[in-house]
Amino acid sequence: MKGGIIGFLYLEVLDASFSFDGVIGAFAITNDVIVIMLGLAIGAMFVRSMTIFLVDKGTLDEYVYLEHGAHYAIGALAIIMLLSVKFHVPELITGLIGITFIGWAFVASLNYRKRETKSIT
Repeated sequence: MKGGIIGFLYLEVLDASFSFDGVIGAFAITNDVIVIMLGLAIGAMFVRSMTIFLVDKGTLDEYVYLEHGAHYAIGALAIIMLLSVKFHVPELITGLIGITFIGWAFVASLNYRKRETKSIT
């Protein structure tokens, strides 16, 4: 029961963070509130579906560092957003930093699984 409540709260915080980011991005594209609402609804449903799918499949258990990589990527995005107040940061740099953190976490998770498999046998 307790694990279910914690999981539910985790999903809600995750949804809220993605929705907040989507609102900021939406206003950069259009001022039409209907388009923004539709985009946020579709995005929220996709994020929720993808998160539930990954939790059900045990992906976060299988790739133990993937969640950490996502947090580092979000942290890097926050720093880039702060820097962009004073400096222009190209979108390519922003994207590559995010991909690098996620890729690093994926490779680290694979290495961890390999070490765990060797230690069991």
